[in-house]
Amino acid sequence: MMVKAKTLSDVYNNFEGNKPLSVDEYDFFVNIYDKKLKRFIGNVQRNTNYQNIFFIAGQRGNGKSTILNNLKHRNTTFETNYEIRHLQAMELLDYDDIDIVDILLIIGFNLIDDNGLDDHNKKLLIEEFKVKLTKLEQVNNGELEITEQVIDNDIGEHKFKAHLDAKVKFFSFFSSGAELSSTYKSDKNIRKEAKRIYKFKTKDLLTIINDLFLEYRRLNNNKKDILLILDGLEKLKDIDDIFTKDINLLRDIKCYKIITMPVYLKETVDVYDVKAIDFTMEVDNHGNIKNKELLRTVVENRIDDGVELITSEAIDIAIEMSGGNLRQLLNIVQTASSEAMDIFETDKIGVDEVTSAVEVLKGHLASRTQFYSQFLNGIDQNHKVESVEDKDTLSKTLQSGLVFAYFNGRVYYAVNPIIKDNLV
Repeated sequence: MMVKAKTLSDVYNNFEGNKPLSVDEYDFFVNIYDKKLKRFIGNVQRNTNYQNIFFIAGQRGNGKSTILNNLKHRNTTFETNYEIRHLQAMELLDYDDIDIVDILLIIGFNLIDDNGLDDHNKKLLIEEFKVKLTKLEQVNNGELEITEQVIDNDIGEHKFKAHLDAKVKFFSFFSSGAELSSTYKSDKNIRKEAKRIYKFKTKDLLTIINDLFLEYRRLNNNKKDILLILDGLEKLKDIDDIFTKDINLLRDIKCYKIITMPVYLKETVDVYDVKAIDFTMEVDNHGNIKNKELLRTVVENRIDDGVELITSEAIDIAIEMSGGNLRQLLNIVQTASSEAMDIFETDKIGVDEVTSAVEVLKGHLASRTQFYSQFLNGIDQNHKVESVEDKDTLSKTLQSGLVFAYFNGRVYYAVNPIIKDNLV
């Protein structure tokens, strides 16, 4: 658990940008999105319709995971009224070719893996899930066999038999004793077969997941509503269809839902009568970050009051070069602490140390900056995306931290301040 920094070594550990604050570290939480967060919490608490999804739009490093980790501290109603099931996409779904089948199955697998039931009731829950999945596979089995026999008729029986064996393997991992979530993530063949079986039966698969929720609540004698948090989906690749084509399936999961999504899809999902709240810093008409004092508090709150480990001027530069992205702010200070100890051999972070840290981080992004230089120059000049064809490039540059997005009545894109000098 984090304690306030008394040395530069402590600063290095406290300013780890890739680690969101845990529930136990709430004292270090700085609410930089005050009004947005109040509206968000109020709307979630008032909601009584399972079909409403509360989307959080943002990009990596904006503090979404920290907010979600600490929701129940903002209002005890969350802990009283909901059983919060917080799924981390980067832990459960970190592989290519993710689709709605993966999302639905991983929700079910997670409920099986982590449910607090006694051994008897857990076995009952597993068995019901397995039986229903098997039945759906059997319904689909005849269709799949006919298709495969026609396509592979000239290849022979061997390949077709391999296809049947693969289906047996898909269900055998239920009895392996390992966590279903981790097994599914690590075995590409299992995932491939799952999609073969359920890709065109997603509504039926959704029914099975909803039945699983109901059975879990019955076995657990659980009076609380389930609040499902799917966190980190915006960090995964090629998932736009989940927020567009498959949005009705997400709506029909019978529990309350908070789902993070890519920031560039915020305006797209409005077409589907879905409203997403964004957690991004606000900027003025000239692209200057508002409420910089809140970012200063983020830095000062992690350092002991009795020691001066970073100068006020150094904090100002770190904030300016962060672009309002919390992860980048933390990374700048962490790298500056390393520069202070290893290069400048001093016991305090000053302007020189922060400037050197920015150069180090700039180097990490140099090759990607060069690769997307034409697109980045367009963003730097116009602060918007000029054509639909640029959507894929926008996605990649947002994910990699080359471009930052801001919303205050309109979308405003800006090049990461760290790399601006590298644009040609």
